[in-house]
Parts: sequence; C-alpha cells; structure tokens
Amino acid sequence: KKKKKRPSGGVPLSPFVETMHYSIPSFSFQSQKSILRYAEMGCAFMVFIILLGAEGRQELAEAHYLMVICTCCLLFCAFALLADMYNVQIQYPDLWPLTEFALEVTFMTLSFFAAVTMASACRWAYNDDESFCEHFLHSNAKGNISAAFGLFLSGAMLASVNVTYKRVRKYAY
Repeated sequence: KKKKKRPSGGVPLSPFVETMHYSIPSFSFQSQKSILRYAEMGCAFMVFIILLGAEGRQELAEAHYLMVICTCCLLFCAFALLADMYNVQIQYPDLWPLTEFALEVTFMTLSFFAAVTMASACRWAYNDDESFCEHFLHSNAKGNISAAFGLFLSGAMLASVNVTYKRVRKYAY
C-alpha cells in the first residue's frame, strides 16, 4: 500500500483537522477577512493618532478609555492578521477560531460603547459655554472625529465577527 501524504508535512493530525485543512482557503491579502483587518487597523490607528496628539486626554476618562481600547484592538488585529498569514487556524483548530471570535466580539462591543461615551462627552456641557471635549482636549473636533473612527472600528469588527461566526458555525465547534 502507498502511504498517503499528510497535508501537515508529516505531523499526524486528527481526521477532523485533515478534513478542515482542505476546506479553509489559503491566505490572501485581498480576501474579505484581510480587507476587514486593514479597515480595523486603520480605524484603530486613526483614533490612536488623534488622541495621542490631544492635550489633556488623561484628564478626560472617555478619551483615555477609547485610546486604550483602540490600541489593544490595533495590536489584536495585527496579531490576528499574522495568525491568518501563518494559518494558525489549521495548526490550532480547537483554539484559534473560537478565541478569535471571542476577542472580536469583545473589541466590537468595547469600541462601540467607548465611541458612544466619547461622542456623549463632546455633547455634554462642562460649563455653560463649552463641552467636556473643549475643556479637556481643547477641541470638540478631536473628540467627535475619534468617536466617529471608533464607531467605524466597531462596524468593521461587526463585519469581521460575521465572517468568523460563519467559519465557526460551519465546523460546529
């Protein structure tokens, strides 16, 4: 009998992993998931840059939380893109897709509520003539733009969650 060559390069895998290996598309920089990662990283980076240049972001809790959440999301998206490039979902089929899904849902929720609270802080009056953003960030535009990019980040994460959910549901983890 001729030995069947394993797709994993000689490492024995379970039958589930071997069948899953053939159904997962190979990585592409133009795939839907990759484009969503680029959009997520772009939005998170814009929030980071806008709030990094804002004076007084440490005094306004909403700005500080939005910056921290978007920085963590930026790091997650970069590592997730690398994981997609190196096909981690094939090497760790029981761990990575569910972990990716959980982190995407977490960052989607956190970025949405952080952006809403940041936008609300720019609407609330600190004094009679200025908002919290004007008082602490010295600009209402910085707060509103960073909140808008936070909402765009949440929307991109929602689309990414949908793609990951379909992948997770397909293999019935």
